[in-house]
Amino acid sequence: MFVTNHVLSGVLIGQAMKRRPVAAFFAGVGSHLALDAMPHWGCDFHAPDGPDRFLRIAKRDGLLGLAAMAAAAMAVDRDARVATVAAMAGAALLDLDKPIEHFFGVRAFPGPVIRIHKAVQNESVDGMPKELGYGIGLATADVVAISLARKRLRTRPPA
Repeated sequence: MFVTNHVLSGVLIGQAMKRRPVAAFFAGVGSHLALDAMPHWGCDFHAPDGPDRFLRIAKRDGLLGLAAMAAAAMAVDRDARVATVAAMAGAALLDLDKPIEHFFGVRAFPGPVIRIHKAVQNESVDGMPKELGYGIGLATADVVAISLARKRLRTRPPA
């Protein structure tokens, strides 16, 4: 699953758990595994350009994920910001293994974590349409959730 989709799911978790940032972080980690179990795109590393294609897509996805994190952190209300950032961080955490190994040559997580993460993957080379659909759906849900939260704040009577 693209890290951007994990980040977008973290926004929903942060909105739902805005008063519990630690729980939101762990819910984000759990959501990562749940999303990875859904059918999604996976690169064919055995194809002649497989590793290069993966890196091209991963770079774009990583930058888009960072932009989504920044945009969401700015868009959510102040009372939900810490939980939303925590949930997004938790949701993206397990995918840090790839850039850490690529840039630093070390494994980011212990073997059992890596095995669990790999075991839940439901990837296929023809899964790109699903991957993009998840992103569109999650981004739309984020906009609706943030808009509704802002509307509730505007209509709340002063304390």
